[in-house]
Amino acid sequence: MNRLVDKTTIRVCLLLVCFLSMGGLSGCQDPKEIAKGQGDAKPQKQEMQQKAVVNPDAEKPQNDTKKSIIHKTTAVVVDAKKALKDPDISVVDGKIKGLDPYTQAGSAYVSMASRVSTFGMQQAIKTHKALNDRFPSYDEYMKMMKENRIQFAELPPYLMYGYDDETGNILVLSNNKKKAQLYKEAGIPLD
Repeated sequence: MNRLVDKTTIRVCLLLVCFLSMGGLSGCQDPKEIAKGQGDAKPQKQEMQQKAVVNPDAEKPQNDTKKSIIHKTTAVVVDAKKALKDPDISVVDGKIKGLDPYTQAGSAYVSMASRVSTFGMQQAIKTHKALNDRFPSYDEYMKMMKENRIQFAELPPYLMYGYDDETGNILVLSNNKKKAQLYKEAGIPLD
């Protein structure tokens, strides 16, 4: 009986993840703005060419009516050291949180999607470390991503990927101020 309940619970949670992420989560431009603020801004023509290489769908209008982040990708990764200087930004621990099945399912989806999508790049970083006795710098890391057309699963609007060149880790960072604002607008109490 317990096995049947466990299987049913897993199926219900997976369905909830699908429904929640289809309707409740949306993309945001904030990580791109942060990356531009870190000196990553380039002339517009060169940036358009780069977007075409990194993301062939970049030319599509951004007024997509869907608010889901499922099956969407991003190549935006900020320098974690610079981003963490902002007191509103913190590192996300990746644990599944939530008080009800809906928020737990959404948290599980975001946590697992971010881990799985960065796994290949983490291996490339380890290989670089083994060959060069050091982790790649932020600029080298971004060059590796662009050359290999690497993209990660898109995160909710208040989350972003960050690379720490001291530890060689790809982190998920949270903009707590943006999260509080979005939760307040949606009428959701903060954790």
